Amino acid sequence: MEPPSQAPFQPQSEGRASGWACPVCATELYLEPTALRCIGGHHFDIAKQGYVNLLLAQQRKSHNPGYNKAMIAARRDFFDAGHYEPLADALARVVLDALPPRDDHVVLDAGCGEGYYLRRLRDIAVTAADSGLARYGVDVSKHGVSVAAKRDPAGRYAVASSHVLPVPPAALDVVITHFSPIFAEAFRRSLRPGGFVIVGAPGPGHLFALKQMVYENPQRHDDPNEELAGRGFVRVDSHRVRYGLQVRNARDVANLLAMTPLYWSASPAAQARLSAYSELDTEVDVVINVYRVAE
Repeated sequence: MEPPSQAPFQPQSEGRASGWACPVCATELYLEPTALRCIGGHHFDIAKQGYVNLLLAQQRKSHNPGYNKAMIAARRDFFDAGHYEPLADALARVVLDALPPRDDHVVLDAGCGEGYYLRRLRDIAVTAADSGLARYGVDVSKHGVSVAAKRDPAGRYAVASSHVLPVPPAALDVVITHFSPIFAEAFRRSLRPGGFVIVGAPGPGHLFALKQMVYENPQRHDDPNEELAGRGFVRVDSHRVRYGLQVRNARDVANLLAMTPLYWSASPAAQARLSAYSELDTEVDVVINVYRVAE
């Protein structure tokens, strides 16, 4: 069900564009004190945590889509322990290297979850003196976006579908999609000419020891293929991030299990067996491919 259309809204002289686009009519959304509103009168409240819900009812596949509250909490705590910091920092440097030589940059994480990778991008950007970097995050999980907005007040977060990114056309320099679905048409529409999509995907060895704990005959991931090549993009660079992951306490092992689909696809007996582990040695193995909008 679409939000009700109210009286046409005329932005005042002090009104500011929010950077978001209305999911109903695709016009620009303007900031009010506690909400966003477009010229068509569609109105979206800003939650107390600082995010806005732009996911229309017909875009939901369930009543509460995306990661649930428990999975978001597990991801938050596992990331806070620093286990994925080398990966997040490598991804951030790839993003910064892709940005054009301007003073203002706009990056959107499509499938941002609880916002960890955007926060690491913020920290690396500050170190690199890229103070003009605007960071947007969208995810269908309200629980994830709520945590992201609360922990990163300077970022801009929305509950929204990556299939229909709620941003104006040609608004972005970079789209990040890390272990998330890829929507070539939506990404291309949202990127400026020469813009980039940066795709993070599991390499062959990613968390393989964990897969061995879950499955009798685990299969390694295939090398990520040309996810966007021929779909309006050309691949211009590729990076591989690999390092050993040693988890040495039961809480972190439990959080790693809870934040992965592997655990939730396991049988009850396998879940019980996995829950008994207090340490784990495995590998982080991620391929980061960089695609540019084709001319």
